Amino acid sequence: MNAPRENDPTELDRFKRDIDLVDYAQRQGYEIRKESRRGDWHHLVRDDEHVIITRKGDHQVYLNTGDDRDAGSIIDFAKTRGGDGQGLSLGQVRQQLREYLDGAPAPARLYATQYASPPDPVRLSSLPAGDPEQVKQAEEARKTRLISEVLGVKKELTDRSYLHGRGITDATLDSPAFQGRIFTAQQNDHKNTAFPLYNEQGLASVEQKNAHYKSLLPLPKNGIWVSHPTDGRDTPVERVVVSESAIDSLSHFQLRHGQDAKNTLYIATSGTPTEAQVALIQRVIDKQAPQEVVLANDLDAGGRQFNINYLNELQPARPFVPVGEQAAYKEATRPVEWHATSDKYHVSLKVSFQHDTAEQGAQQVQQLSERVARMNSTQENGPALAVEVQRSTDRATIVRLTVARADTAQLEVIAQELYRQREQLRPEPERQQQSFLRVDYPLAKDFNRELDYTRQGLSAEQIRAAAQREEQQRESERQQRLADAQRQQRELREQERQQAQAQHEASPDARRQEDDRQVTQGVVGAAVADSEARPFRSYQTEQEAAEHTAQFVHARDAGLVLLKEYINDNPPPTGRKVDEAELADLRDRASYATGQAGAAAKKTATWKIDEVAPNTTGRAEAWKEVLDKSGYSLQTSEIRSTVDEQGIRRAEFDMTYRNDQPDIALIHVLVTNTNARAEAGLEKFAGVRVAESEADHATRQVAAEAAPIQPHNRDRSLASVAKPAAEGQPERQPAAAVAPGPEAQPASPATEQPRPRHLAAPAPIYLNTVPMSDGTINSRDTSSQAAHYSLYQIQVDAQNPNKAVLLPAPGAEPQLMSGYHQVLRPAYDLTSQPKAGDAYVAVVIPTQLERTAEGWKITARGQAGFSPTLAAERSSPEAVLAAPGAEKQVLIKVDEMAPAPGARGQAEAVKDALTNSGARAGSVQSTTDEQGIRHSEMEVSYRTDQPDIARVSQTLDALAGQRGTQVTEHGSDRAERHEAAGHSPEARQPAQQLER
Repeated sequence: MNAPRENDPTELDRFKRDIDLVDYAQRQGYEIRKESRRGDWHHLVRDDEHVIITRKGDHQVYLNTGDDRDAGSIIDFAKTRGGDGQGLSLGQVRQQLREYLDGAPAPARLYATQYASPPDPVRLSSLPAGDPEQVKQAEEARKTRLISEVLGVKKELTDRSYLHGRGITDATLDSPAFQGRIFTAQQNDHKNTAFPLYNEQGLASVEQKNAHYKSLLPLPKNGIWVSHPTDGRDTPVERVVVSESAIDSLSHFQLRHGQDAKNTLYIATSGTPTEAQVALIQRVIDKQAPQEVVLANDLDAGGRQFNINYLNELQPARPFVPVGEQAAYKEATRPVEWHATSDKYHVSLKVSFQHDTAEQGAQQVQQLSERVARMNSTQENGPALAVEVQRSTDRATIVRLTVARADTAQLEVIAQELYRQREQLRPEPERQQQSFLRVDYPLAKDFNRELDYTRQGLSAEQIRAAAQREEQQRESERQQRLADAQRQQRELREQERQQAQAQHEASPDARRQEDDRQVTQGVVGAAVADSEARPFRSYQTEQEAAEHTAQFVHARDAGLVLLKEYINDNPPPTGRKVDEAELADLRDRASYATGQAGAAAKKTATWKIDEVAPNTTGRAEAWKEVLDKSGYSLQTSEIRSTVDEQGIRRAEFDMTYRNDQPDIALIHVLVTNTNARAEAGLEKFAGVRVAESEADHATRQVAAEAAPIQPHNRDRSLASVAKPAAEGQPERQPAAAVAPGPEAQPASPATEQPRPRHLAAPAPIYLNTVPMSDGTINSRDTSSQAAHYSLYQIQVDAQNPNKAVLLPAPGAEPQLMSGYHQVLRPAYDLTSQPKAGDAYVAVVIPTQLERTAEGWKITARGQAGFSPTLAAERSSPEAVLAAPGAEKQVLIKVDEMAPAPGARGQAEAVKDALTNSGARAGSVQSTTDEQGIRHSEMEVSYRTDQPDIARVSQTLDALAGQRGTQVTEHGSDRAERHEAAGHSPEARQPAQQLER
């Protein structure tokens, strides 16, 4: 390879001038399909990609006929196709093209054309190049030749089969509006429907369409497809309809024109409108002077973006006024302008305000920001619009708004308000008539799709429902493709890691390091065992220690630590992070340990709990009771204890578990979080640690990663520890345990009665794709939260976590109905076909599942049919109330001016309102900042099956809309709360009023 050299500023021009782009493309695997006799253009093909190479001035340029954005010089060609299709930086392009010119090795290929040898400088210099006028004439001749090759000598419509297939009738095609505007293009044995694009100079390009085929000539996109007026040529135009494609224009005419038969001119841009096309549309408006312009673009993010920009650019017919010795169109003033752009995931709106003073600009930005804040406050899943002031001067302010593509409609609302604002700011003579620009969206994705549904006899409501199902199906497919790509990336990274690990383990240094580690571990273990063997003064019996428990405050509550609040958080809030190398080492140790003993072998971890003050006891008993009542598949031993010379009781007990249990991940989090919080110095965890061997920890971590029940998808109701009821009070269950305080005493172990444990149904698991042909379901295709593209839900058996049934996911009917052959048949045997009016899947017998190492597998296929209504077992209030609920957690934050000492604040009022509604509110934790603002927060819990869930839900909703109060909860929990409240008998009761 050549040594690096300084970047010559003229080097890129030399590459363009001296490199034969045709030869370079052949070296990349392209083949010449066709070329002109003079050699001034070439048609090359590789796979399904078609590239046209021609000459522009003193160098060659190319155009990808399938992608208008893929065009340019040899620099662009090399940049987009280098690096095995991943693209190259400009520096890498320079290096590659240097090697090409210097004769360095190029990609090996057999050449079978006249370009087999390196480029001939003499032939390059002889390629046509001249002054600008010659270049212009050559481009015009090329355009004429390309169009003539498509349309031939006779420009007429001889084949209507494609148009009939799209639902366009002969009556539409024979309308005066479309005579001479649609042709048949025939090349060899192929016939396509051709739509000519015109500009002020005449025919500019041609778009060809057929089933599964669309092509636009490789010419500048500076023309538009335009019909004649519907009343015939040279008649005054009353309305102009602008759409994305000629097919949509024909469909719009067939659907709408009979309802409002104004004399209409139809315009189409053949896809994304270019700046030249927008200017040309405006000149058509100037010439025809219509009373209104209808924007009839697609009902998607792209169509909304086009409409946003049309709202800014298009205006009524402009007067033609003299300017000096010439004449020009008189433009209206533009105190506000905007333009929308987009990438793969987001759409941005750039807004420019023109003003006389900086104060006016600040006021306009403030108004826009307040409008955005109001829109964001209505979004259930949080703010969608982001606002950024990019530049501000005394005369101009530029603001950028950004939103996800799925929420482009919010930007359209902003653009319409800006449009009205601009009209108010303009002088009276310049203001447009209110109805000049009008947006007309189709009921389906586009007007041709709406036409197809209309021909099927569907009503407007049915068309909207069918379109929604289609969009959900497309979104599901997009999400599936994204998930597949991410999975492939993970698998590739895992392969690379395994290869690197194997190479490392094979090295002599790695073996020596492992030998040294084992020796060190043995020495350290011996030292620890020796230190722990030192004697302490002990209680005479464990009975004495248990009786002593009642004398101290630490055992006042069996729930010393609320498991789901302090132990089972995911991820652990404290503790050091484990890097990838250490994680790999842990897995290696686990693999070694697994080889020595199977996953089903019992493992032991020892809980060591010290009292925090002399002559006290009870902490170990409280921790043990918490574990015993956790519901996890673990067992604890009797407590062993000693007392040291300072009077500190040091207790311990063993916890046994097995790595093959479904909830091993919860046990793993319990242990690791306990140790992490103890190391972090949290008061409740002082003197607490869990001791175990490194091999056991590593083996459990590997098992936890593959466990079916994870901290994020477990049934949280099973993590609640029942709190003993106060004397004389009825017992509430399950009550959240709290940290111990000095005001209560523990229930006596001798009098405590056992309570039945509530076996709530585990949280459903959501399947985002269809089962495999062999009935297997991989866990990577499931999630713990429902998404709008989820297809099924897996309901795990509460009695047997290895059994489950497969049911349709909530809201998945549109996807399941629209593609039932591909989506339902892999999971169910169908008892019927969907009929007109059917909108739901009716499950007769649920499909049975059994847990496997990889996920799930169908053991018995169920039966399903279709119904116009939701099945009773899935919709009735009785069914909802009878279904076991789940405990939900909410975090409430309150900001207020600090109240006077002893006074009751807003945070306390919020807590009382929640408690009165039936929710369980924890203690208020508050801090006051330097400005005197009191920041408070409290944790709130409730159950979706409690009788007063409606009042709880109404109170939380009221708090969410209250100034200074923030309610934080998961979106799916909020939706489940609302659904449960809607079925509650008290759903119509008013929300609590907050009074200080």
